[in-house]
Amino acid sequence: MLTSQENTSMRLKNMLRCTTILALILLSVPGLAQKSTLTPSEKRIAYENALLDSAYRYEKLKLAFIPLKTAYEYQGKENEELRATVRLQNLQASVQKQSFEAAISKTKQEGGFWRGFKWGLGTGYAGGLLTGLRVRK
Repeated sequence: MLTSQENTSMRLKNMLRCTTILALILLSVPGLAQKSTLTPSEKRIAYENALLDSAYRYEKLKLAFIPLKTAYEYQGKENEELRATVRLQNLQASVQKQSFEAAISKTKQEGGFWRGFKWGLGTGYAGGLLTGLRVRK
């Protein structure tokens, strides 16, 4: 299944193809009318019919172009919002990284591991000693 972005891009490509075909038709009609062996009145009728067909096709394509244009605009807005969200997340990640690095360096400067080790050893020794004294009584 196609995503909305792929679907929109496919519609835009199809719209571009249709407008290209329409432009080629409009450009080729005068050349065909001039090269033919028709009488001037038949040339004029053929030219008018080709222009009417082109105008009819243009009107049909114009109806498809308006929703595509709005979809493209909404997709552009959505992309801008996503870019802003990604930038915000990157900024938050960098602030968190700086905060963690500052906390780690502060802990290293204070001798956090050995300080905790000393407190743990002292508390464990005192707790074990008191527990051992309670058991002997």
